[in-house]
Amino acid sequence: MKKKQRPNWFFRTLNLLFLIFISLYIALQSGYYESKVAKKTAMTEESIKQFEQDVKDGKSIDLNDYVFEEKKDYSNNTTDAAIFIGGKVENFMSSGISDLFDLLKSLVT
Repeated sequence: MKKKQRPNWFFRTLNLLFLIFISLYIALQSGYYESKVAKKTAMTEESIKQFEQDVKDGKSIDLNDYVFEEKKDYSNNTTDAAIFIGGKVENFMSSGISDLFDLLKSLVT
């Protein structure tokens, strides 16, 4: 009896990346990004019209009433740890590559 082989982890990762690519491509082609930008533009145009009307009416003007800033802070312990680990890996790889080139340079000269 033959043993059922499981797909390789490389191909699973490749399939996952392909699915992510396809979903992002479909979102781009369907105009999702453009609709988000258009919505922000419409809010800005509405803010400009409201500002102009308030200036004509002589109302007190505060910039915060007309600016729509949607900054979301997604940082948490997991993202902070990932950024820390990523920085350490980057430093290790950079120093490792420069040490490797130094070794190759010393072997050549």
